[in-house]
Amino acid sequence: MYGVVLATVLINAVVCDDLLAVVVIYRHGDRTPIQPYPTDPYRNASYWPVGFGQLTNVSYTLLGKMQHYLLGKWLRDRYASFLSPHYSEKDFYLRSTDADRTLMSAEANLAGLYPPHADQIWDPAIPWQPIPIHTMPELEDNLLSMKKNCPKYNLLITQLFKTPYFVNISHKNHDLYAYLTKNSGTLIASLESLEYLYNTMFIETLYNLTLPDWARVVYPSKLKPWADLSFATPCWTQDLARLKTGPLFHEIVEHFTNATKNVTGFLKFRAYSAHDITIANVLNTMGAFQVHGPPYASTIMLELRRGAGEYVNIFYKNSSIVQNITAKGCDFNCKFDDFVSLLRPIVISRDEWNLECQLEWYYYYHLDDLQYVIYASAGLSFVVFTLSIWMVWRCCKRMPKGGVTAYTQLPSDEVA
Repeated sequence: MYGVVLATVLINAVVCDDLLAVVVIYRHGDRTPIQPYPTDPYRNASYWPVGFGQLTNVSYTLLGKMQHYLLGKWLRDRYASFLSPHYSEKDFYLRSTDADRTLMSAEANLAGLYPPHADQIWDPAIPWQPIPIHTMPELEDNLLSMKKNCPKYNLLITQLFKTPYFVNISHKNHDLYAYLTKNSGTLIASLESLEYLYNTMFIETLYNLTLPDWARVVYPSKLKPWADLSFATPCWTQDLARLKTGPLFHEIVEHFTNATKNVTGFLKFRAYSAHDITIANVLNTMGAFQVHGPPYASTIMLELRRGAGEYVNIFYKNSSIVQNITAKGCDFNCKFDDFVSLLRPIVISRDEWNLECQLEWYYYYHLDDLQYVIYASAGLSFVVFTLSIWMVWRCCKRMPKGGVTAYTQLPSDEVA
């Protein structure tokens, strides 16, 4: 797993004179549980203000819709001298995963980022304007939601969990998994399934709901460390990161490259509305993930600047605190060329991703170098042996009985 370099600072606004381009990636706001567990005393929808997995109001705790509205206003203040208050499709682009909570978070965020001004006011009684949000079905999305099926990734993650480190975790948690399975009524046999259960309990305590006695024995102390660790696994290795966040970083690098070249039609500000796992994966890919569950509305900001040359600054806002993020192998003021070089093994276009995700035959057989040599030699020997037999058979077929060559009349021979 990659290393971590973080420094905490308070930042409310930035100097935008040298800014060329910005990428913002944020998690949605407060939501209800996605799917309560079978024995959950609060599995009845009547306990919740909205349906399961939906964005909430709860503005009194600055969560949900209000949380993202305020984040939008914060982004407006931060980039006041860079991003015009007058919305233009030539400056700004926003993409969201195809989930209600991320789409609604994006809408609330835009309400704070782009309140209508002057000729964009279409109804004085409504301080809001419609702004496009781009998305695509989750199961077809290999850019942001990353839920499009990738057989190669599936194989690599399966292999990861068979390594001694993760096998040891499973052994260590055997009794905990069994306890959770018995009491929750659902199979808990992995870090991912444990995190889902932990997240449900977290939301219920956030809403001041009393957990069952069996849950209070293990929540939060015995569950949180493993739930946090689950966020590091999707991009644990470089190969996994390439297939999980490669297309997104391809788009980010292309965006910044266009800014350095001042490409016609370049949009200087791109925003992405996504999930906690997206935040974790992006940080982990850059070698800057401090193991934790990214909170609601946590935000990554990548800023391309021009000084003596182009360089990239990265920030992470996981609460009211904004942290400087230093990508592994680079300074905080990361030269753009170095930034591109560091990501080169990860970056992959969406079309390349589609090809690379397909499993070739050799991925089904886990052979070491010696085994490959042995099998290749055996295969070559078989081909040579088969070819030799065929050549002998052809020669014998042309040989007449008795071994004497027969006379064959040519077309020009005269008949006596």
